[in-house]
Amino acid sequence: DGDGDDDGTEETILSDPILEVFTGTRVSRIERRADGGDDGDAAHSAAGGGGKWSLFGTSGTAAYHDTPESAAESALAESGGDVRLGRRDRGDCDRDRDYDAVVLTDASSSFGTWHRASAGVPEDFASRVRERVGARVPLFSAMVAFEGRLDVPFDAISFDDGGGIGGSGSGDDDDDDITKLWFAARSSSKPGMRGDDEGMPSRDCWTLVSTPEYALSKIRETPMRDASTGEFVPQSADYLTSVPGPELERAFREALLTRSGMGDGDDVPGRTDGTMAAAVDPAPSALPETVYLDAQRWGSAMPCHRHLDERSGTRRTVSGVPYDTGRAPLAPTRMEEGRGGAARSEKDDDDDDDATNFLADDDRMLFQAGDMVSGYTPGFEGAAISGMDAAEHILRLLRRDESFFMSGGNQANETRCKR
Repeated sequence: DGDGDDDGTEETILSDPILEVFTGTRVSRIERRADGGDDGDAAHSAAGGGGKWSLFGTSGTAAYHDTPESAAESALAESGGDVRLGRRDRGDCDRDRDYDAVVLTDASSSFGTWHRASAGVPEDFASRVRERVGARVPLFSAMVAFEGRLDVPFDAISFDDGGGIGGSGSGDDDDDDITKLWFAARSSSKPGMRGDDEGMPSRDCWTLVSTPEYALSKIRETPMRDASTGEFVPQSADYLTSVPGPELERAFREALLTRSGMGDGDDVPGRTDGTMAAAVDPAPSALPETVYLDAQRWGSAMPCHRHLDERSGTRRTVSGVPYDTGRAPLAPTRMEEGRGGAARSEKDDDDDDDATNFLADDDRMLFQAGDMVSGYTPGFEGAAISGMDAAEHILRLLRRDESFFMSGGNQANETRCKR
C-alpha cells in the first residue's frame, strides 16, 4: 500500500481455517500408517509405505532445545509422553487428523535420536539428507545492548579476517589465534524499533555474529554430545553468557577502538584513511556501558559451500558431526558447483537427487527443503528457492490424482473412519 506498513499477509495466512499452528511444540517423531485397518494394526515403522503420516509432538519444557536431558525426560514423563498432532476440527477419528505429505525444513531433524531436534525420520531418507548437507557451518551470535548510542557512522559492518580482533582466522586449535567476529548489525536501526519520543532507541542494541572458525573452536571445547553417555548436551545460559557472549562483546569493543581491522576504508562511511580514527573516539570511555548480553549457538547455521567435500582442509568432525569453515562469497546468490543442482524444471531425471534443490521420496510423500539441501549459495534466497521448488513439485504430484482435490483430500479417510 506504499506506506511501509504490514499489509496483513501473515495474519491472513495464519487465520486460514485449513492451517493449524502448534506453538511451543516440537515434532518428536513421524510414522507412516498403512492404508485401511484401524489404528491398532495400522502403525508401520517409519520406513514403511502406503497411507498417511501421523505426527507426534512434545510441548512445554521437554520441547525446548536448551533443556537439560534429565529435565526433559522428567517433563516428558509427567506430561504422559508425546501427543498426536493434527487438525483438531476433524472429529474424533485419529486417521482424519493425519497428513498426506510431510515437508521437513530443519536438517537436524535427520540426526539420530541422541539429538534434541531429531524427528524420527526414516533412516534411508535421513541418510540422503545427511549426504546432501555434507558439512555444517557453525556460528555463535550475541545480542548486546549498550546504555547509549554508539557513535559510529554505520548500522552494519563485516570484518575481514585480520580483524584487529584476534588472529589469523585459521580455524586451528589455538583459540588465541582465531578471529572471533565476522559481522555486526545495529538491531535498533530497524523500522519500528525506535525507543524514545525523539525517534531514537533508548538502548543501542547490536547483533554480533562470530566467524565459523571461532564457533568451531568453541564446539570442540564444549561438544553437543556427551563423549561417555552419547546424550545430547544443550547449551546453557550460564555458559553462553560467560564464555562466547562476553568474548564476542569484547571483540566488538576492540574492533571499535582499534585503528585497523574494519576492512578497507571505503567500507565505512566517514573513513578516509582505512582506519576507525575518523569514526570513533579511541578512548575506552567513549563506549557506553553494556546493560544486556545474551548469546546463542548455531551448530547448523548454514550449509558449507558445495565445492567443499570430505577432502576439504577446513573440515573437522566433532561428536560424529562434520563441520567446515571454508569461505567463499555469500553474495550474489548463484548456483554453486558441486553437490545440489538446478531447479527440477531444468532437469529430466526426477529421481536424481542432484537434479533438485530439495530432496523427495514421492512414494511416501516425504520431502526435505531449505538452504541445507539447496544447490544455491548458502543463505535465505537459497532456502526460499528450495521451498518454492519443493512446493511446485508437491502440487504436481497431487494434481495427478484429481480425486484428491475433488474430495478435499480427505474422502478416503472419512470412509475408513465410518467403517
